[in-house]
Amino acid sequence: MEKHPFFMTKPPEPEDQPSPLVEGLQNLRYDPDDNTPEELATKHKDDGNFNFKCRKYKLAILSYQEGLKLDFQNDELRAQMFNNMSASHYFLKNFRSSLTAAEQALKLKADYEKTILRAINCCVQLKEFDKCSNFCDKYLELVPGDDNVIKIKKEAFKSKKIAEMEKRKAMKIQKQKEADHTKLLLELNKRKLNIVGKSGPIKELTIFDPSVPGLVKPVHLVGDFLVWPVVFLYPEYKTSDMIQEFNETTILYTHLVEIFAERPEWDVEGKYNADSVNVYFESVDEYKSGTKVTKIDPKTCSLFEALTVLRCPIEKGTPVFLVFFAGGQFEKEFLEEVP
Repeated sequence: MEKHPFFMTKPPEPEDQPSPLVEGLQNLRYDPDDNTPEELATKHKDDGNFNFKCRKYKLAILSYQEGLKLDFQNDELRAQMFNNMSASHYFLKNFRSSLTAAEQALKLKADYEKTILRAINCCVQLKEFDKCSNFCDKYLELVPGDDNVIKIKKEAFKSKKIAEMEKRKAMKIQKQKEADHTKLLLELNKRKLNIVGKSGPIKELTIFDPSVPGLVKPVHLVGDFLVWPVVFLYPEYKTSDMIQEFNETTILYTHLVEIFAERPEWDVEGKYNADSVNVYFESVDEYKSGTKVTKIDPKTCSLFEALTVLRCPIEKGTPVFLVFFAGGQFEKEFLEEVP
């Protein structure tokens, strides 16, 4: 019974299939042989207005669209349908579509006050400040001294200035980011680093993304110097320390002093300190198949020297150094395993 046109309690939805009876009545109502194009357009407008009053804005839009497709010469009627379609879009928060329909209505009827007001409100929502000011001027020509529109125009002018300032600020930040990116690539390439899985010039910074992105800041510049995340591994105890900001000009000893300023919990024998350890790194032997171990003097070797002169490899953007208790059994066994 709900589908019967005489017993419907609510308007149909756009996706609803009409019953045969409803379809038949529609054919009679919209028969082009019994209606002029303008009469048909008026009926579509009336249907749209009915759906609009029932808050069926999508159905209302469909009705107005059907009416506007017809070839008729009544600009007033066409302007009304564009205006009503604009209102329907506005209630659906389709502000761009609402503004477009309002502009079409105003081409046909330039003094359409409520359409201009809606266009003003759409421009506010869309942050179209220049258009907003223009529509405010048009409205004030028709209704001089309207306090609300005068206020909106002032706010639009102010908002435009703020938006322009924010845009300039964003462009400046972006320009600085691009300059920093270019400079970082230049400095990295100047150092001819040993990057695992990479040969030739560095073109993308993504190869330096750490294995834990977001938690560790990748290599970056402070002034003209590179700052790296660096890992110290302690194989004897299967643990490690991460130095998140290791300036390449700093010697390794400086950070070892900081690390061992207090005895780590894992150092149960209390034998590890900055003066009692040896530091190594592993790399691929270019002349022999296998691994090569290089010993570093932490008291004289800076990170820059370790990465550029000694060619410590960088994997996932992070140099890794092995730290052993000097002369300990674990160090001896480690060195014996080296081919």
